[in-house]
Amino acid sequence: MKKLILIAFSCIFFMGTIHGSKNDNAGVIGVVPVHESHYIKSKKSISKHTEPRFRNTFMFFTPEEIQCLAMNIYHEARNESLAGKVAVVLVTMNRVADDRFPSTICDVVHEGKHYYNKRLGRHFPKKNQCQFSWYCDGKKDTPANKRAYAYSVALAKYFLQRSMSFIDYTESATHYHADYVKPWWSKHRKFIKTVQIDSHLFYRWTHRR
Repeated sequence: MKKLILIAFSCIFFMGTIHGSKNDNAGVIGVVPVHESHYIKSKKSISKHTEPRFRNTFMFFTPEEIQCLAMNIYHEARNESLAGKVAVVLVTMNRVADDRFPSTICDVVHEGKHYYNKRLGRHFPKKNQCQFSWYCDGKKDTPANKRAYAYSVALAKYFLQRSMSFIDYTESATHYHADYVKPWWSKHRKFIKTVQIDSHLFYRWTHRR
């Protein structure tokens, strides 16, 4: 019984301390008024390029599409932070939503010049002539790091299920490159550099579609 009384008094004292501290700060912390026109202008500026261009409205994705996105994450950003991995996903999906690029995940990831092999009856990418370098660098594409690939698959599924809740912190980027290279297109005036995340620099078109 004594323990219950002590606990009750402790709770009363604790709540009173919190209440008192709030009252003590009441005269110090206030709401700073915001100029309405500045607020509206800022809100439009923020949303212009950060609202997700790709929105999953109950779309169904095949295992092949999930794998294509996961492979892009794995090969392009497996050594990057989570933010860097999601940034690659955002660029991929920004391309899917842009009519200047193919309209499916796999077609975006595999975009580039191909040649037809009669003996094997398949098309193969021409070396170093594709949008994502890993796809046509002539090296084996099968993921060697099983844990990193599993993470990439999980992230691909997570994003595709929740794309509407993501903020596009690449600011509508459709291109990027590593910070240790300078591709010719990055200097073209039609591209605007938006952000650097880990070792990648991101760009968007000057005219959005």
